Amino acid sequence: MSVVLEFTLPSDSFPFGRSTSGDPSVRVQLERLVPLKESRIPFLWATGKAFDQFEQHLRDSAVVEHLEAVTRLGESVLYYVEWDTDKETFLNGLSEHDGAIMDAHGDSEWSFTVRFRSHADLTRFHQFYQAHNYPVHIDRVYAPDEASRTEYGFGLTPEQREALTMAVQEGYFSVPRETKLDEIADQLGISRQATSERVRRGAETVLRKSLIGLVAENFEPVDES
Repeated sequence: MSVVLEFTLPSDSFPFGRSTSGDPSVRVQLERLVPLKESRIPFLWATGKAFDQFEQHLRDSAVVEHLEAVTRLGESVLYYVEWDTDKETFLNGLSEHDGAIMDAHGDSEWSFTVRFRSHADLTRFHQFYQAHNYPVHIDRVYAPDEASRTEYGFGLTPEQREALTMAVQEGYFSVPRETKLDEIADQLGISRQATSERVRRGAETVLRKSLIGLVAENFEPVDES
């Protein structure tokens, strides 16, 4: 039986993370597709206000061989990237242990949702990242058929789901707004900053999974001039 693992990893702890964290104001999301060539993860969505620093950092990375801006959608840009896969040790290990990335996004920290064909494959991946001292933090492990009966599968962490659900129930997204982040933070027993981050990241994850891929007809070419 297949098993799904949700985990986080600091960006500075693995080559791919370091290459995509050149600008703290830019958030990166992997395009969900199956690569047909050796270039692992050929497409990335980057969201932010300015991309000069982000692009330069990618181009200067030892694991990036080619970078090209393909499409712009509002404040998001789709990049095509060719990687030197021999130098990306963490993702190599994930692939070698038959892990299939279902969702991944990050800035200073990367969040992954990965499917393994069996618990044995997951166990081998666990042994791999421990042997190489990757600071993986496990958020959740579950069988897909179990989750499908109770959840929509948006890839939210339990903390994000709790904060986002409370924000919706308390009217944070209503017009006019019926509650404040401070009030939600008090109920959760965490700081306002932590609450804001959970709500923002949770909302972005849900919106991206709901909308990206459904708006292709509205894509605009990137102005390269």
